[in-house]
Amino acid sequence: MAQMMKIFVLLGPSAAGKTALMDYLLLNDNDFMTPIISFTTRPMKTGEKEGREYYFISKDTYTDYCVTGKILEEVNYLNHHYGIAIDEIEKVKQQGKNGILIMNTAGLRILKEKLGPQNIVSIFIYRDLKDIFETIRGESGDETQKLNRIELAKQELREISSSDHVVYNISSLADAYRQLIAIIRREINAKPETTVIKPSQRYRHFNGGEFEIIDCAYYTEDYRPLVIYRDVETGRAYARPYEIFCGYKYLCREKRTVKRFELIKDN
Repeated sequence: MAQMMKIFVLLGPSAAGKTALMDYLLLNDNDFMTPIISFTTRPMKTGEKEGREYYFISKDTYTDYCVTGKILEEVNYLNHHYGIAIDEIEKVKQQGKNGILIMNTAGLRILKEKLGPQNIVSIFIYRDLKDIFETIRGESGDETQKLNRIELAKQELREISSSDHVVYNISSLADAYRQLIAIIRREINAKPETTVIKPSQRYRHFNGGEFEIIDCAYYTEDYRPLVIYRDVETGRAYARPYEIFCGYKYLCREKRTVKRFELIKDN
């Protein structure tokens, strides 16, 4: 079976431009990107197509998915179920491409937990709240639902810090796309970090300090892996994201790159 490289998750408030950016990306970069299509129990909207925006399923089919264990991830949004079937992930793996989809932070946490945080890259699409309001108010449809979407957008904007990257959709779609594709290409080309961190290991910081690993943990908000460690001299405990702990730092004055922490091997 072909191994899927990475899954890119677009997050952000309603009317931030997530769908437009994803469509633009898939139009220009479908040689290495493919959509992961979620299912939903909500009715199909005008202009939507089965298997493009979503797989639109009945409540009976949703119940069958639950009973047979076909659901990888699901959330409830405005009284409708949204989720990803295990079969959809397998289909993307078979294509040998990178997957992309839109979801909220609750779904992102589940996806990272099930598929591994290093395989998931989250990208928050930011848009000014004033522009979001104008877009939603200008749409046709039920006024109560519009007000609900506006209130939800206010809440969702506060979740910007839970994502790995941010794209600022404040100028033009083309500019936002340039930001997005630059992030995706950088992540695809990044060498995966495979360092195994274990309790009681000792590491030396590039500035000379010695630290002992307490444990590894996951940040509850976005399931980001963390390294918990203590200063051997002072006993003070610290936490850093796994990628930063295992990563490199450029020293401007010395004009060289060093590994942030080096394992102290037993003699």
